[in-house]
Amino acid sequence: STPRAPYVEPSKVKKKSSNENKQATLAPSEQTSTVKRLFGFEKEDISSWHRLVCLLNRPTDPASLGIFRFLFGMLMALDITQERGLSHLDYKYLDGAPVCRFPLFNFLKPLPMDWMFFVYFVMFLGAVGIMLGCFYRLACLMFISTYWYVFFLDKTTWNNHSYLYGLIGFQLTLMDANRYWSLDGLRNPRKRNAHVPLWNYTMLRTQIFIVYFIAGVKKLDADWVEGYSMKYLAHHWLFEPFKLILPVELINLMVVHGGGLILDLTAGYLLFFDATRPVAFFFVSYFHCMNSQLFSIGMFSYTMLATSPLFCYPDWPRCFFGRFPEFLQPILPFISPPPIPSSSCHMVYNDTDEKIKLIQLKLN
Repeated sequence: STPRAPYVEPSKVKKKSSNENKQATLAPSEQTSTVKRLFGFEKEDISSWHRLVCLLNRPTDPASLGIFRFLFGMLMALDITQERGLSHLDYKYLDGAPVCRFPLFNFLKPLPMDWMFFVYFVMFLGAVGIMLGCFYRLACLMFISTYWYVFFLDKTTWNNHSYLYGLIGFQLTLMDANRYWSLDGLRNPRKRNAHVPLWNYTMLRTQIFIVYFIAGVKKLDADWVEGYSMKYLAHHWLFEPFKLILPVELINLMVVHGGGLILDLTAGYLLFFDATRPVAFFFVSYFHCMNSQLFSIGMFSYTMLATSPLFCYPDWPRCFFGRFPEFLQPILPFISPPPIPSSSCHMVYNDTDEKIKLIQLKLN
């Protein structure tokens, strides 16, 4: 005979209300508010200072930040030998060579040549330490202290992206970017794969948004809008595909100047939202790859390429590296287990515990 299902008293069967049935049939996207889907947080999260602080300290996956730390440190190590001048240091600081100083920093002077090599060596060690996440906080201090010293020695070497490197280096000093794929994590299990506060991502995203947007605002002058600033670029071989459909004059006006203006003004916004991010990735990547061939700007194009994934979901490296063959997993960033609680987010953990206790009291 066929086995019977166990008998359950009708009074003990929990009936779902019509509201519960309706909630069960809703798609996940319909259960989430529009604000949450667009911005990643609710309106209530910014309704008071306490809620805003809790939002900025929200536990977040450290994976994306760890990958950016590695790439930034690697690119800075390469930059030190190139644009910072380590490869031609003896020529860069010739005795008696005229030097233009920064206002307020004219008291800074180059050290003797042997000591300048030592300064660059410390800077290089700091960049490598950032890349590997080894004695991370000390490595950041080694890098930014020597970097800003070299930066302020000579005003003639000023450019925007050199200033940006120093700002990012300073910001990384304040962050917990060694919580993922770092030697510090191997030495200290409490740091390995631990949550980071959301403000770590917010600060870097805001910085990159400012880079794009200010560049766009600077392009609103008449010379750029009318197509005179970079008129010679339209003849570069990179624009040969456009010549199949447009004359050089229109390439100069619409692609070089118009495209650059629109991209810089909108890139930060397009990278932020999920729906427009793939489009932004394509155009931003194409833009920076072209710039790497058009201009002698060192590691800037590659650094900006490295910042783009910061706008993705923080756990994207786990999804990405999870697609690789298993025999490569030991040398790749780990994809599991999920992040563990971190002391950097203790305020949010405590706040969440209090909310749970309050709900339990109300239910009782």
